[in-house]
Amino acid sequence: MIRHLLRPFGILLAIVASAYFVMHAYRALDGQNIAALLDARVLLSTAALSLLYALLIPTTGMAWTWLLRSLGQDAKSSRLIAILATTQFGKYLPGNVAQHIGRIGLARAYGVALPATVFSMAYETLLTAVACGHISALALIWAPPSYLSIWPLAHYRVPLLIAISIAAVLVLLIVPHLSLRIAHYRATQRGQHDYVPPKLRLDWFSIGKCYATYLINFMLVGAGLWLVARVLPDSGTTTPSVAFLTGAFACSWILGFLAPGAPAGLGIREAMLSQWLVGSMPAASIVVLILLLRVSTTLGDLLNFIWGSIAIGRWRRRDVSAGS
Repeated sequence: MIRHLLRPFGILLAIVASAYFVMHAYRALDGQNIAALLDARVLLSTAALSLLYALLIPTTGMAWTWLLRSLGQDAKSSRLIAILATTQFGKYLPGNVAQHIGRIGLARAYGVALPATVFSMAYETLLTAVACGHISALALIWAPPSYLSIWPLAHYRVPLLIAISIAAVLVLLIVPHLSLRIAHYRATQRGQHDYVPPKLRLDWFSIGKCYATYLINFMLVGAGLWLVARVLPDSGTTTPSVAFLTGAFACSWILGFLAPGAPAGLGIREAMLSQWLVGSMPAASIVVLILLLRVSTTLGDLLNFIWGSIAIGRWRRRDVSAGS
């Protein structure tokens, strides 16, 4: 019963958040010179943000390769990256499950065992959430929004940073067992009641590399946001730091991720990001930055979808030729 209610609730939440952001954007942009967005520097920085975001697929694909190899799979990074690039576009469909279904299907077609695929995806999801939570918590303490700068805990930054880092390590120790439960639950929901979880043969060095990769992913987007923010018209005398923008994006991402049924976190991430940036930039610049982020992420996903589809098509033709 609860499961059936979560998806409509997530969609409703996305609609409400989108409506809030649209009204906020209308008020902020009223009377502003939108033509200034066609400035060459803004366009170039937006293109740079799109490319930095597109890099998340190759980096995540490498991390997925390490996870599968830790599970004893003969995984080829080139094919796994292409699978990710092709299926990622499915997140724009309602329900946030199309990309996972497509990813499982293509991975099986290329010989990756189903249990290992499901487990690695569950582990990746939890690791990414932990990395995002870690960055969000660190940013909240080290580079908080202006309205939280007087937060009493901000005076104890170093002890809090150490405590958060230790907590992240402890969560990483729990994640493998939690991932097994999630993988088993997902398989059961698909009707695979005879699902047998893979034997845990995780290479902790590889797990550390994966975690670092997911951290870098958020930093890449933060750097891209900084490139755009510094060239926006009327963006103010000072540009928010990369650390501040990385934390803002991470916080908005995790909320969009947790919202059930919201396609690609639509509306929820924009609303959260606009609140985080209050006081750091003029209101109009905040709205423009958020809109350009959504444009850049969509362009990055589209770019990956195009080259990934071409690569998979070529491999399929090559496999058919080799088998005939």
